[in-house]
Amino acid sequence: MPLQVCEAADNAAWRSQRLNTLEILQREWERGKKTSPIFACFGVFNHLFKIDWLHCADQGVAGDFLGNFFSYLVKHKMPGRTEDDRAKALGEHVFKYYDENGIEDRLKDFLPKTYESQKKKSKPPKLKGNAASTRALVGFGDLMAQQFLSDEVPIEAAMKAAAKHLLNCYNSLRGANKAFSHDALFESSKNFALQYGALHEAFGRGARWRPMPKMHLFLELCSSGTEPELFWNYRDEDFGGSVAKQSRMKGSWKHISAYCLHGLDMFRMKNDPPRLVAHTDQE
Repeated sequence: MPLQVCEAADNAAWRSQRLNTLEILQREWERGKKTSPIFACFGVFNHLFKIDWLHCADQGVAGDFLGNFFSYLVKHKMPGRTEDDRAKALGEHVFKYYDENGIEDRLKDFLPKTYESQKKKSKPPKLKGNAASTRALVGFGDLMAQQFLSDEVPIEAAMKAAAKHLLNCYNSLRGANKAFSHDALFESSKNFALQYGALHEAFGRGARWRPMPKMHLFLELCSSGTEPELFWNYRDEDFGGSVAKQSRMKGSWKHISAYCLHGLDMFRMKNDPPRLVAHTDQE
């Protein structure tokens, strides 16, 4: 059965029909997909894995929504003769928002390539940026929807609703009232996905507003009743990026052992060796 990534209703089949580890592996084999070697390890089952917020929300549905939304604003709401001029006009709003709210995680610039593929028109728009810079613009998306979109136009009303529900999902991560936050996250994620699916239908089921597989991961996470901020991977991603940057090298030795040795050498050069201090029994 094909994955219905945008099914968000309470009676969606995936909410009640769960697959165990063997059923998942069987399905992937039948689809001709390779399975992860980690499942060959004793005691590894699918219920041990957590969905992280950074990849399914910040770099997933939030980036997808903002890319489609910014593309619409540039085409229909911003002043300017060319797309570059209109993108620049929206960029002025973006950087004004940064300054007014003291936001440090910023996009370097705002051009048509920032939100839309310049090579493949069949590829859905998506905001280009790291997780933190995308997350910083979720509130901006809601602000722009309130300012530029009309409730009298069904498509724009759907965008406004989706922007509000997405912002509610982010606001629900604050754990002041965990029981309320879980309910709010569940309802807002469901309503966001429903509006997103409606927009895909309204735009002719083409590339624009096409729900991506991370929508399903997002719905799964928001339905789990867990605390996403406890496992959202920001620190792990920062560490991985730092190691990758430190291991980058020039030359012709481009194989994994050379990168690893270079990374260790650079760490050793930049950090003092640990001091070993002997302690006597009297101390």
